[in-house]
Amino acid sequence: MNPTRPWILLYQWAAGLCDTATGALLIAAPAWTFALMKLTVLPRPVAFVRFVGAFVFCVGFTYLWAAAGWPLSEWRAQWRITALIRTAAALLLLWQIASGAMERGWMAVLLTDGILAAFQWIGLARNWLDAAAQG
Repeated sequence: MNPTRPWILLYQWAAGLCDTATGALLIAAPAWTFALMKLTVLPRPVAFVRFVGAFVFCVGFTYLWAAAGWPLSEWRAQWRITALIRTAAALLLLWQIASGAMERGWMAVLLTDGILAAFQWIGLARNWLDAAAQG
């Protein structure tokens, strides 16, 4: 077995479970989720947080859907799209935190999205998915 394959699978499931769970929590219990994330400002109306939660849930679900049912060789599009989404989210948060428009507690989300996006961009450039698919 190719040594890359287990790590790619672990990454795919972990990223999917984290975002899917976070999205579900933002939908079901936005105030509790913000408190868990150590965020003090809950946007109003709360329905907006739930809308964002639906988006986060769907991004996470793409990882799980690919891991559960797609051949590894076909994950490239999913990685490109989610890396783009994560890059955009990280850059937006960087701008908003730096300008003081959003509280510093959002740094955890900025770093998570930035690191996962970088991992995927590097993996795409180095053909990690192709290598793992051959294992």
